[in-house]
Amino acid sequence: MEMPGAESASLVRERGSDDVVLAELAPLVVRTVRLIVGAGSAVAEDAAQEALLELGRALPRLREGRAAPAFAARVAARVAMRTVKRERRYAALGFRWREPEGAVSGGQPVELLELKEAFDRLPPRQRATAVLRLYVGLSEQETAEALGCSLGTVKHQLHDARRSLAAYLSDDPAPVEGVSV
Repeated sequence: MEMPGAESASLVRERGSDDVVLAELAPLVVRTVRLIVGAGSAVAEDAAQEALLELGRALPRLREGRAAPAFAARVAARVAMRTVKRERRYAALGFRWREPEGAVSGGQPVELLELKEAFDRLPPRQRATAVLRLYVGLSEQETAEALGCSLGTVKHQLHDARRSLAAYLSDDPAPVEGVSV
């Protein structure tokens, strides 16, 4: 599966315009960060901007234009994971205000809201793995490289994420073994 913007980004990259490549990769980076951090929060928007800044600084050093989308996903995942870890530390210390349950739905279908809620309940590593594999379309090897882990870890995290999502979305209130909610 080819990533969004992969073909056009590589062609533009060959012409040498980093600004154009960054503009084409921005939607991929922003969506990836939002999905890992949790869409709809100011923290996710800040993290997306941070990822775009990091990507903008790193693009001139990228040698292979075809690698730009995978590289962008890696930068986005790394920044998002760093943000999630920081926010969890802040929340544990009581420094962050959380939006109340049932905040504005924006007229979205109930099924979409339930899926978003279930996805947001995944642990950060499982969420990052699921985003990179299922949404961005990276291979298992590319996902492992982006997250800095082994291929087996990616397979295990994805399996656990799928199992957790199925449990969260089912009518069975029984907790999933080995998954903290």
